[in-house]
Amino acid sequence: MMPRKITLLVINPNSSESVTDGLQDVLVPPPGVVLEFYTGPGNAPAQIMDTTTGVLSAARCFEDMVSEHLVEKYDGFLVCCFSDHPLTHLLRENTRKSVVNILEAAITQSLLIGERFGIITTGFGYKYIYHKDVRNFFGATSERFAGLVTTGLEVLELREGDRVHVESLIKEGAASIAAKGADVIILGCAGMAGMEEVVKQGVVEAGLPPVRIVDGAKAGVQILAGLARLET
Repeated sequence: MMPRKITLLVINPNSSESVTDGLQDVLVPPPGVVLEFYTGPGNAPAQIMDTTTGVLSAARCFEDMVSEHLVEKYDGFLVCCFSDHPLTHLLRENTRKSVVNILEAAITQSLLIGERFGIITTGFGYKYIYHKDVRNFFGATSERFAGLVTTGLEVLELREGDRVHVESLIKEGAASIAAKGADVIILGCAGMAGMEEVVKQGVVEAGLPPVRIVDGAKAGVQILAGLARLET
């Protein structure tokens, strides 16, 4: 008997369709898996840049998902915000189905393919939260985390801003985190989907050894599909 198809919900918890479009462009499901995409409702923040917008986006998405009966509909949920996003925990409290966020997926893949990973992300001053989220994932500090670099770009700027300016800052950030000893670089924002080659170019142009790139959304689809199969 053929196994039934697994259907996963890829969640963009902000209200910006351009971020969801970027995820749809690059995510390819493994065989036997169907991906459906969700964008936060109109009253959710347009981008998630700090604790306040993270909490607001989680509350508004969860309320909307419950009202639309989405929690019952899918076999697993991928929360596409690069943080220990509160929606991850709201869903885990309310379903036994698998829930993964892209920070967890990215770190998991990075540990399996390299010695030390670093993160390139958006914004300016959100570093403490990211360091705390990585430490919480490990349960302690780890020498395998080389650190992170913020580009100063906003989430929507990644998708809708001037390409030359965006790519210049991404390359600069990539070179900076590679210089800290990272042999794996994580794309630390869902809005960076599809930017692997730009990151690689930034490292090569700086004359540094080549690195491997991890997109947490791509990693998350594969990990979540495996987890969901174990539950079916």
